[in-house]
Amino acid sequence: MKKPNRKKLKKHAYTAAQWTWGLPQTLIGAALYAAHRKDDHFDYRGAKATAWDRDAGVSLGKFIFVPRRAGGNAGRFLLEHEYGHTLQSLILGPFYLLVVGAPSMLWNRLPYFKRKRRRTGKSYYSAPFEKTANILAAHAHQHEQ
Repeated sequence: MKKPNRKKLKKHAYTAAQWTWGLPQTLIGAALYAAHRKDDHFDYRGAKATAWDRDAGVSLGKFIFVPRRAGGNAGRFLLEHEYGHTLQSLILGPFYLLVVGAPSMLWNRLPYFKRKRRRTGKSYYSAPFEKTANILAAHAHQHEQ
């Protein structure tokens, strides 16, 4: 009997978990993915990534959206960061939108928080839910090597 491909099994488990435990955000991500079907899409570690013409990255379950114009190291960092959010989705399941999604969106978009970050010199990635996404992505990357 043929030995199962470990990488393929992990990818299938990731997808199955996102479409069950992470269903709410994955459904929203699928709708957004469909709405941006004309944009550039690519696979990234089991996630479906889209390069779009917006100025921010978004991660919804199995779907990642990153700015098309973010290239080089900044683009790679943002892609990794958004992938970290997909891992948060796997951990938090249906609670992801409440615990990470909404706070992240508010932290990113509300003028109050933008002013606060500027005034205090805090990084966008200093918020616990953003910092954790980076840690999870780095950990996953380290274990792929």
